[in-house]
Amino acid sequence: MYRRSKDRGAAVVELAVVLPVLLIIIFSVVDFGRFIYTKIVLSSASFEIADAVSRGLFLTSDDDLTKSSKMRDVLTDISPGIANFAQLDSNALVTLTPLPASCPNGVGKTVVTLTTEFKPISPLNSFFDSTSASASMRCLR
Repeated sequence: MYRRSKDRGAAVVELAVVLPVLLIIIFSVVDFGRFIYTKIVLSSASFEIADAVSRGLFLTSDDDLTKSSKMRDVLTDISPGIANFAQLDSNALVTLTPLPASCPNGVGKTVVTLTTEFKPISPLNSFFDSTSASASMRCLR
């Protein structure tokens, strides 16, 4: 069957209209998956850090720098790939706020909150700018 040349031009125009929308949808789905993965890893890591603190990771004589270093060691052991997969271009800067007290303490529990910046690749997901997770555990010793 013979096609007119203007039919081919219509197909190119349709592709030019549909392709950007399709790409934005695909990148948004990928971003959402990366965001959920980061959230799950942070949740797991905050639980593991809270567990380590409740079992005696910290000494009462530890200063804030030593506490941060010990918690980062636990975080690196639990989730070494968070920066590679979730952030793509840089290491994940995980903020540990506030630093939990050593157990046993007056409250009898420790609370760990982890926060990291999230860098979306889709322009639609700019509201996913950071994610955090928190875990609490009672002191075991």
